[in-house]
Amino acid sequence: MKLTDWPAKLCPVKKLVALVLAFIVMAPTAAIAMGSGDKYSDAQTGLTYSVYKPSNTLGLKATQFSLLTCQPGEEEWIFAQYGGTKRYLQIMQTMAGVKCSDPGLSKYLRVALINGVKAKVYAYCDPTQISAAAFKKCGVNDIARVGGYLIFTTKALKGFKATEIQVQGFGGITYSQLLSISKSLKTTKASGSLLPEALPPEMVNPATTASVSVRLGNSVVFAVGDAENWSATLVDPTIAQFIAGGDQGTYTTNPAIKTLKVGTTTVHITHGSESFEMQLTVTG
Repeated sequence: MKLTDWPAKLCPVKKLVALVLAFIVMAPTAAIAMGSGDKYSDAQTGLTYSVYKPSNTLGLKATQFSLLTCQPGEEEWIFAQYGGTKRYLQIMQTMAGVKCSDPGLSKYLRVALINGVKAKVYAYCDPTQISAAAFKKCGVNDIARVGGYLIFTTKALKGFKATEIQVQGFGGITYSQLLSISKSLKTTKASGSLLPEALPPEMVNPATTASVSVRLGNSVVFAVGDAENWSATLVDPTIAQFIAGGDQGTYTTNPAIKTLKVGTTTVHITHGSESFEMQLTVTG
């Protein structure tokens, strides 16, 4: 699913890597519904494109559901995962024609028919990691071995805009299983009850930011490239909590500070042999 690279491109091949995915850990970015017990139904309440829910997930339990920020001025997109870190299924949805992420290197294989619409089929055969002969032979049977995905755009339904959907599997999920999962996707009704819009995270460069002020419930995300090499301690750990960044298995998060209560504290930040200090103020 090709979507924008703000603030960095997503690469599902190892498997979703972006600054924006720090938001998964920190807080939702959209106004979403509450009370229905169905996250898909809740998400539909705040979106103008149709939201689809799978009835077949191969028995894999839901482990992630997030509304993620797309490009400025566009609606959030949906990321859902079923399964663990070895065998798992991911379903991504966005408004048709809006770019929010990019798949990793893959090979286009064929067209498949999903509930009356054409889907493009890809396998994550990386031409930079295998021989030209192996890449040429890569086919639908390799999806179970290297992973792959289907991507398609649904028809616009009454009252809603069309949706672009990417369904991908890793760790032994076959092409035929991806077809079955995709065909099981059905529209969901909005639950109708909205929460107030959540505050977006405050993005900072920890090496140059001397002070930052955020509201309680907001978070401070370190805009850095080598996420795993940053750490921090707070003089008053009751005001905020440092959350380390790095490889989370299926995506990479940036280091961040999660606010806990109103107050002011000093944050001591370490990056290798370098150290920095930042004043954090949490307001009500």
